[in-house]
Amino acid sequence: MSSSSSTVSMACASHPRTQPPLLLPRRGSASSGSPLPALPPFSSEVSTACASNPASNQTLRVVSYNCHESCGLGKKLSRPTPQIVDCSTQTEAPLSMAGDARAGPSPSLLFLLVGLAASLPATSRAEPTDVNVGLIIDAASPVGKIATTTIPMALDDFYAAFPNSTARVKILPHDSGGDVVAAASSALQLMTRQGARAILGPQSSVESAFVADLGTRAEVPVVSFSATSPSVSPTTARFFARAALSDAAQAGAIAALATYFVWRRVVPIYQDDDYGAAFVPFLVDALTSARAAVPYRCAFPAAASDDAVAAALYRMESEQTRAFVLHTRPGLAERVFDAAAEAGMMGEGYAWVITDGLTGLHGFVKPPQGVIGIAAYVRDTPRMRDVERRWAHRYMREHPDAERAHAEMGCYDVWAYDAAWAVASAAERLSSSDLSSPPGLVGGKGGPTDISGLGKSMSGENFLRAINDTRFEGLGGRFNLINDELAVPAFEVVNIMNNGKERSLGFWTQQYGLTRHIGRRSKALNGELKPVIWPGDSTVRPSGWVQPTVARKLRVAVPGNVSDSYRPIVHLDVDPVTNQTTAGGFVIEVFEAAVRLLPYALPFEYVKAKSMPYDELVKAVGNGIVLKSVIHSFCFKVY
Repeated sequence: MSSSSSTVSMACASHPRTQPPLLLPRRGSASSGSPLPALPPFSSEVSTACASNPASNQTLRVVSYNCHESCGLGKKLSRPTPQIVDCSTQTEAPLSMAGDARAGPSPSLLFLLVGLAASLPATSRAEPTDVNVGLIIDAASPVGKIATTTIPMALDDFYAAFPNSTARVKILPHDSGGDVVAAASSALQLMTRQGARAILGPQSSVESAFVADLGTRAEVPVVSFSATSPSVSPTTARFFARAALSDAAQAGAIAALATYFVWRRVVPIYQDDDYGAAFVPFLVDALTSARAAVPYRCAFPAAASDDAVAAALYRMESEQTRAFVLHTRPGLAERVFDAAAEAGMMGEGYAWVITDGLTGLHGFVKPPQGVIGIAAYVRDTPRMRDVERRWAHRYMREHPDAERAHAEMGCYDVWAYDAAWAVASAAERLSSSDLSSPPGLVGGKGGPTDISGLGKSMSGENFLRAINDTRFEGLGGRFNLINDELAVPAFEVVNIMNNGKERSLGFWTQQYGLTRHIGRRSKALNGELKPVIWPGDSTVRPSGWVQPTVARKLRVAVPGNVSDSYRPIVHLDVDPVTNQTTAGGFVIEVFEAAVRLLPYALPFEYVKAKSMPYDELVKAVGNGIVLKSVIHSFCFKVY
């Protein structure tokens, strides 16, 4: 093929599962920075090849039947007769045939075909350039198991869709075991010894914060699909990109639920580390804006014992708040739910909300029926169903000891798939000079473990830019990193049923709030959701609070001896048999009506006070003479 021709060979043969491959921009070409083209309609199994004709200085293409011509003819060659297409003039003519179809080809045709075959290995069959990309995960964790299946599958799908890719991502896996030091050691080894041009992961937020700092020093992009904590952010580490939703994004959805269900008090239960503690301030701010108070918080260390979890849950059961938001890792969440069931906190009157990190792994957590989950919204498309089916089979094949409930795709599966696709797409956009640059780090002053003397990646800046500029329709919707973070399309509100399945209740978006249908504004002021099945198989909305079982009551002093004319205003009677005190009258009715309007439970009891002037009664209450062990008291004055 002549060097002046920009036409390259193309195989139109259909892939058994994907659409036919496309011509991708060559490295260094003017279109190398543009998005990958959309896949064309499905085609028959055919092949085409272009080669320059030295005699006419034209680019000719030998085309078999039933191929959509890509030179611009815009039509389908349906005749079974082989064709020669002049790509420069966009004309076609049948090949010379002697007599009938059984006649042999002409010498000129044989010369063209032989010359074409000789030219193909040097043009269309050139080996793609390997792009080393590290993968740091905790292989034994639920997210780690998901990643080991999802990321290779995503790359297989990408290169099946684009077989002419000039760059191929090669994954270099490392198991950190969830340890920060091990993750940092893996990152250093990947960058200094294994020539990684980018890193997928690490898995946890605390690991990602450390590795993102190393990546920023060495200018190696770190793309995380599971570090959702706001504690690690591109604002603090320039070469960190979050291909997942930040936990802070769901705080508004949880606050909207509190408003919709009229919960005036909500208690967060969270894991006391970077993953959990960094999310709570965003949640408290959102709840406060929705006029829901946070009376206290419950934080558990990741290694909290079962006894410690049970003791904390029993203390919470004795309080008045009945609406809880759980934000922990799956292992701790299982123990919290077990302790809650033991303490009687999974019955009628209780409300539990789990964040998207747990909803996306509900097959590992097994939350009880009635729990409400927040989940990143994923459209149900034919492509999604196909990937989900193939992924489930592959996951069970690679993890034969796993439960069937584990093989259900959630948010982490979708984010890992799209992150791998984005990195592969960005690698294709690297120029030939980027790919020919030395892999790993250049210019280091110390050894491979000397953090202060790390060198820098020659391709890292362009690779990061290509990742941030990548746009495509992923499994989770439109993949678009805004300020190096994944854009938030919508959250789905789901109801966990007794078979472990999710039942959709509606959606939440920043624009429309809570709605039953995505993209539509509800007519109700506080939004609209489908009916909920609450814990205990109840359909009655929990109020969010009850009378506490162990709380000091507000003792209210009421004059005991009043004349009959004042009894309609206020009176207090003591049953001589049961010693039970009852109060009545207009003043009492006003007081109790005010208590019922409070956004929380206020236990109180009436105490009979001796007859004395009002000023003396107030002074006696203040000194604790009338009411023993008084913390707060009220006195009613009769005018």
